[in-house]
This record gives sequence, C-alpha cells and structure tokens, in this order.
Amino acid sequence: MVDKKQIEKNFLVCNKIIERIRADINNQKCQACCSCNELTNLHQALISLSESIREVFPIEAEFLQAYLVSLVGVQRIRSYDFGGIMAVVNIIGAKYMEYIDSTTSLSINSIQNKKKIFISHASKDKVFIQAFVDDILQLGIGIDANDIFCTSIEDMAIKNGEEIRKHIQQNIRNVDFSFLIISKNYKASEICLNEMGAVWAYDNNVKLYLLPDANFDDIGWLCNTRIAEKINDSIALDSLHEQLRQYYSLQDTTIRSWSRQREKFLQEIKEF
Repeated sequence: MVDKKQIEKNFLVCNKIIERIRADINNQKCQACCSCNELTNLHQALISLSESIREVFPIEAEFLQAYLVSLVGVQRIRSYDFGGIMAVVNIIGAKYMEYIDSTTSLSINSIQNKKKIFISHASKDKVFIQAFVDDILQLGIGIDANDIFCTSIEDMAIKNGEEIRKHIQQNIRNVDFSFLIISKNYKASEICLNEMGAVWAYDNNVKLYLLPDANFDDIGWLCNTRIAEKINDSIALDSLHEQLRQYYSLQDTTIRSWSRQREKFLQEIKEF
C-alpha cells in the first residue's frame, strides 16, 4: 500500500535541503559548491524519497536513482547539475499532486483560474517574450491576453518549496499548451529548470522554442526526446499559427494580416 504521508514527508525534507544548498551556491563563497555535509544529507533524503515512490512512480524513481549514483562521494556540485536534481524532485512533486487529486474534483478556483497557454522563460529574456506574446499570440493568432500566463519567475518572489508547488499546480497543471522558451539565460536559471521539470511531467502539449542565442544542445536531458524549433523560424511560426487557430476554432485572419505580424516579430528580435 502506498504511504502518501511518507512520500509527502520525504518530498518536503528534500525541498528543505535543496533550499539550503541553493543558498550556499548563490552565496558564491566557494564558487558553485556547497558543504559536503549537505550533499550527504541530500543523498540520504533522495534515497528515502526514491524508495517511498517506487511503487506508484517507478519511472520517476528511476530518474532519481540516476542522480543518486552521480552524487556518491561528491564534495562539490555545479549550479547547472543541481538544477537537474531540482527538476527531478519537482517532477515528483507535480506527479504526487496529480496522484492525490485524481480521486477528488478540482476546486472551483482552479477551474476559474485556468489559462490556455503557459509560457516558461527567463526574466532576462522578457523583451523577446513580450514581442512573442504581442505580435504572435495576441495580434497574429488572436489569443486573448487573459488566457496567457507568462511568467518571469525570478520576479514573483517564490521563496520556498510550498510556494513553488502552488505555482506549478495553479499555472502549469491544467493549461492546454505549455511553451518552453529556451535560452542561455533559461538554462542558467534553477527555477526555470524547475518549471521545465513540471511541464515535462504534465505533458500538456509542450511547445519548445529556442531563442537566437541557444542551440539544440541547450534543450537539456529532460526534453531530449522532443522536437524543438527556432523562435525566429517563419515556417515554425506559420505552423504554430495554424495549430492554435484550429485548436481554438479562432476566426481565420487574412494571410496578409498574419504575415505582417510575423514579419514584425522577426524584425524586432533581430534588433534586440
């Protein structure tokens, strides 16, 4: 029998240790490393979490085991590698919430707050994202602004594991489409990798786009089975236009109108 309380307890312990390690890394006193004791604590906490979820989440337990092997005897951890561990733990958190809610109805607030599109991006890239939302999604395709949740996560004052889980549950779980806008800034953000893990776990029509400074090797291990497209590829944008227009039964815009918005966007991102 699955021990739900034990899973939740182990998950919370992992999150607390992760928060302490992240603080050490951000402190930069020892250049992208943290105390050996904390890594030992994390290793033990991940073992406990892996064992408690094995029956109900075997795939996620396997992911966790892969990181457990990489942590054996480690005394230093890079921020980039640590982001992967955070993503795995938050995949488990997202799956756990889905598992708990599978026997209960969604709250009225969750239904009322549902968005059509969630956009995960780095706050440093928001000038690109604003142009994408304005020129492509709203003016080009016809998506209402109220149906888009566009996050600059570092600006939202999410400080602990509980707030991150609420953010995932409220804004990622029930959307129709999730957009991951990958860039160098995105891959350097632990919270963006956190979101990437949750989006990957829920698998709700994920669209992967690369900003001009990123390449296909930057997508990351969580999404290496997906097909990403360059955000400045006119063919990819035409495909997105057609897909969303049909999915939401939107009134067809003239080819000239759509082309004008697409070209405006492509010109803008060249200038950024």
